[in-house]
Amino acid sequence: AEAGADDKTMDSMLATAADTHNTLSAFVNLMKLEVFVLFQEWEEAIDVVQKAGNVRLLLPSSFNSVRYTFLEALTYLKAAQSSASGSKKKQMEKCGQKTIQIIRGWVKNGNVNVVHYLYIVEAELAVLNGKNKKAKKSFNAAISTSRRNGFLRDSALAHELASAYFKAQGDDYWRNYHIECSRACYQEWGCGEKVKKLDAIM
Repeated sequence: AEAGADDKTMDSMLATAADTHNTLSAFVNLMKLEVFVLFQEWEEAIDVVQKAGNVRLLLPSSFNSVRYTFLEALTYLKAAQSSASGSKKKQMEKCGQKTIQIIRGWVKNGNVNVVHYLYIVEAELAVLNGKNKKAKKSFNAAISTSRRNGFLRDSALAHELASAYFKAQGDDYWRNYHIECSRACYQEWGCGEKVKKLDAIM
């Protein structure tokens, strides 16, 4: 009972922090978005993005700001892909495109640590627009670049997103290949809960 009360207190504190617009709220929203993207909970993720406001102005470090920008762009694109409404789809895509432009600017200015971010969101943008050749090429580039540069969790994410893409295409071979690779990356990264989630769908 005491542990449950502590959990409720923590949940209340986090909710309060997330509802205010300061550095703490920005960091809480970043952490919430990380978890929702990690577990592919896209409805919850877009809810965070839409309520959070311009988090980039409040985050205390460039790393956190860059990370949020990537997750935000990815979340907008996923919201566009799942939207049944044409107007909402266009709105989400427009927001995603705007955020992607920020990432493109960083890449153009020589930030090698965000190149794989750009490949991931470009792959999902291609998926949204039915550009299959571009999607496959961008997923492959995202996976190889993130792995080569030591971004293990992003390599896991890229594999997982690629698996979802191939599943939608009815390609079981590449769907299974990428989900197995994703699981291996998450296991190497040490994310046991995610490994369990993937085991349940494999």
